[in-house]
Amino acid sequence: PYSESEIKRIIEIRCEEEDVEMTDEAKELLTRIGMETSLRYALFMIITAHLCAAKRKATQVDVEDIKRVYSLFVDVQRSTQFLIEYQNEFMFSEMPGAATGPTPMAVDS
Repeated sequence: PYSESEIKRIIEIRCEEEDVEMTDEAKELLTRIGMETSLRYALFMIITAHLCAAKRKATQVDVEDIKRVYSLFVDVQRSTQFLIEYQNEFMFSEMPGAATGPTPMAVDS
């Protein structure tokens, strides 16, 4: 695992490589996200946040762009939590022999 300073430096390098201007506050937030989720997810957010900033005609990615992308694209941890919370709502829980979930629905013949 990378340290916080290493993640921040990797994000800075990636911003340079992608020609993305980002505020210091946005880099700090992205660094924190990289620490709490994964570096891969944080790096993915750079170009996506850049597109959000471009849409609002901004020259720099700001915290609001990072927050917007964070709300639109979930990381593995939040995705897994969502699946656990709502597993009984998905169709596969209605299949005969499903390990968990409600009783399978009756099918009319």
